[in-house]
Amino acid sequence: METALDAISRRLLTYHELETRLIEKGYESSEIKAALERIVEWGYVNDRELALMYSESRLKRYSRRRVQQDMQNRGIESELIEQALKTTYSSKDEHEQCLLLAERWYTQEEKRWELKYAADNAKRTIPRELWVRQKVTRKLVQRGYPSDTVRSVINQIGNEREDSSV
Repeated sequence: METALDAISRRLLTYHELETRLIEKGYESSEIKAALERIVEWGYVNDRELALMYSESRLKRYSRRRVQQDMQNRGIESELIEQALKTTYSSKDEHEQCLLLAERWYTQEEKRWELKYAADNAKRTIPRELWVRQKVTRKLVQRGYPSDTVRSVINQIGNEREDSSV
């Protein structure tokens, strides 16, 4: 019991994570079950609240798919994950968030290209626009945004930048 309380005092853990830690420490299944029942009864471990807090904290930085995958890896039940994601994410919000991240990264990568390649003609093997698009696309995909959303956002930004340069 003391080991379980110590573990959850350090960081929020899911039921599955806490159970796994206790198993790794070598406790018997009856001891683990009793400790987990008490801790859940006291409200120290609540996967529903954890899923909601987790999805809210990741809303501005990660896609719905990425957050869902992370919560599954932490051992949260699929039903609780879906409830939390329905509360937090909408496809419109996800598209807007993807656009905001892409715009910010586009500017950063353009500056990075200027610093890295603009002065050295020998390193200019790839056009600036293509290099920036590839970098931003990679970052968005790594954050878990769907490829069709990423493609749409990248094209939208590219078109806006072409229009503003004309």
